[in-house]
Amino acid sequence: MKRFVDGVEAELTEDTPIDLLNDRVIVHMSDGSYSAVAVKSGDAILVSYKGGQYRVEKKLQRSRKSHVGSGEMRAPMPGQIVDVRVVEGQSVKLGDVLVVLEAMKTQQPFAAAFDGVVSKVGVAAGDQVVDGQVLAVVRKSDEPENR
Repeated sequence: MKRFVDGVEAELTEDTPIDLLNDRVIVHMSDGSYSAVAVKSGDAILVSYKGGQYRVEKKLQRSRKSHVGSGEMRAPMPGQIVDVRVVEGQSVKLGDVLVVLEAMKTQQPFAAAFDGVVSKVGVAAGDQVVDGQVLAVVRKSDEPENR
């Protein structure tokens, strides 16, 4: 089944074993089981999985401003920030957790999508956030600060 994941066409298969638990999905892979949170938002499904946040759509929404590859991390749903692990100007590596959001009784880590430098931290521990709020921004080390 073809879908768009963060604006990139992907072929999704239905043979991955999953369990549905109230507000979470447990995905069973060869290297272990992982928890995911999926929330419907209009015609899209917002998924938080293995430290990444994804927007899954049937059709590409060309009118929606894309933040794909920008290093910008946005809250996929309302929640509370339970941990901020970086400061502005800090160097990060691919996969480093920057911020942890708790929503629907599940903690969702937001990880760096690439090596870079934190150019903005928009939240603090204890903050309540709304859907779409910028949590943090990472820029690639070789990018100028004002893009």
